[in-house]
Amino acid sequence: MKRRIVAIAAALVLALVGALLVVSYVNGADARAVDAQNPVTAYVVKKEVPAGTTLADAQSHGLIKATKVARSGRPAGVLTTVDASNQTLVATTDIQPGEFVMTARFGAKAASDSAIAVPDNKVAISVQLTAPGRVANFITPGSHIVIYATAGIKSTGADEKSKAFNDLDVKGTNVLLADVEVIAFGSTPLQNPSNSSDNNEKKSSSNSSSQNDSAYLVTVSVTPKESVKLVHSVNQYTLYAGLLGTGTKVDPQGEIDDGNVFGGKSAVGDGTLAGAK
Repeated sequence: MKRRIVAIAAALVLALVGALLVVSYVNGADARAVDAQNPVTAYVVKKEVPAGTTLADAQSHGLIKATKVARSGRPAGVLTTVDASNQTLVATTDIQPGEFVMTARFGAKAASDSAIAVPDNKVAISVQLTAPGRVANFITPGSHIVIYATAGIKSTGADEKSKAFNDLDVKGTNVLLADVEVIAFGSTPLQNPSNSSDNNEKKSSSNSSSQNDSAYLVTVSVTPKESVKLVHSVNQYTLYAGLLGTGTKVDPQGEIDDGNVFGGKSAVGDGTLAGAK
């Protein structure tokens, strides 16, 4: 009886040892297989990484973890290290568990609901321009433009001479903003032209309405001080844009009026170009 018990116990021990050896061999084989394929480091997402989380925080809080993968199976652009060069970058969108951590998912700023990126310390202002006033289709995001304002010149006096001058309805054009950057461009007209005869009759009777029919939005970034000037001009005057070439400098004080447009004497005299300064 004792011999039978000893034999059974020995068999169980041998079976357990054999199982452990098999498991150890399988694990070792897996490791050797990975090693044979030149394993490299890649980060994977363990827990959801919310947008705005820095790489350093994602690592320290266990949201991402370094793992070893076969070189041949590592996706292009996957994160391989977190160091001083990238630890302050933030997740631009939420990143879900199970994903590889792609470097493209991290940037200097998290994506927001805003459709455009407004430069720091700047204000985005949209300007409605006609097709000629926006240099046809050549203005694109990233372009630098000069904005001109055309307005009526009015005398500030109350005498007969001033009244006579104002009756002339003299116009003048000034450089409103000498150099601003375009950050967005509306490719769809604000008001589509109508082919109806009624609308054509209305357009023939009003030059301003014909200009508005082909108006587009150009969004520029300006300083807070310039934004006040631009908003006032958008609501009061006719604006026109010019596309700046590389190195082009426009005189911010540039101006002209009906009197000197052909080289004559300025018609301003006692008048003041309304709001263009």
